[in-house]
Amino acid sequence: MKVVPANSADRPALLALMKESHRQDNAASSAEWERTLTAINTLLDDPQAGEACLIYDEADQPIGYMIMCRGFSLDYGGYFTWIEETYLRKAEQKRFRDQRFSPSSIKNDPPPYPQTYFPD
Repeated sequence: MKVVPANSADRPALLALMKESHRQDNAASSAEWERTLTAINTLLDDPQAGEACLIYDEADQPIGYMIMCRGFSLDYGGYFTWIEETYLRKAEQKRFRDQRFSPSSIKNDPPPYPQTYFPD
């Protein structure tokens, strides 16, 4: 599996996967899809907004995507990025599931990193 930043040439593959994802959610109205379509086109055309990535299998076929958006915060000291949305085709999900992050593996142990982003 590999994750590759999408560009305008990848728009048809990305939109097809996004449409698939929206259909599976059963909550995607046509108005919601149009809003998403406008937003993803903005994201692909404006790198300052964030980045879309396609996820490929071993045969170089697109099997999913990840959308990362960019923001700016005084609290975080500047620009930051968050993962807005991810999608992996159902047939591929079990193959790539990382058991360390499955709900059954979550324990009440403290995280291995400091609780704050800022030193004292």
